[in-house]
Amino acid sequence: MFEFGKLRFRPIEREDLKLLHEWENDFELIMYSRSKPMNFVNMAQLEKQYEEWVKDEKELRFIVELVDSKEAIGIARLRRQDWGNVKTAEVGTYIGKKELWGKGLGRQITVALLEMSFNQLNVDRCEAWSVEYNHRAHKALEACGFKKGGAMRQAAFVNGRKWDGFHFDILRDEYLKKRTNLLKQTLGDKLEKYSEKHCTINGY
Repeated sequence: MFEFGKLRFRPIEREDLKLLHEWENDFELIMYSRSKPMNFVNMAQLEKQYEEWVKDEKELRFIVELVDSKEAIGIARLRRQDWGNVKTAEVGTYIGKKELWGKGLGRQITVALLEMSFNQLNVDRCEAWSVEYNHRAHKALEACGFKKGGAMRQAAFVNGRKWDGFHFDILRDEYLKKRTNLLKQTLGDKLEKYSEKHCTINGY
């Protein structure tokens, strides 16, 4: 498990599928997270997906929970891939507890995924995708140092119209320049504890 401030990232277990079934069939949640609000799944489909996740060595999937209460609040994923000889990680997340939207947790989760990618897995770059209307996700990604690199035009059809898909990325050197401030902003008084437990770079 990976702890980052008040958040804990743990593997998805079979007993989590009941909760995922609830989240993955929430129209609004999937509209923002995947721009596919009609992509409903039944338990049998989720169980089949779970078996595929277990076999996939390139992708890490997590339940994100609060350290103090152990309450599951969302999911996060990190997929390692190589473009030529450049190590890349595609990251993504959603907050399943919609009452927690807009409270900065998406940003904290994103910084944690960057820490895993750059400080533990030694990747060269990270990338993420988001649909045009998901302004909260864009704001969180850009606050973490991601840059919008381009658009896939009219890539999604939601609520009666076509929307672009935006591509964001951040290079290792770009993250390291922002790392100190990002850790201070997201960890606050838990920064010292985090620094003691993990391999350190760029002054920590």
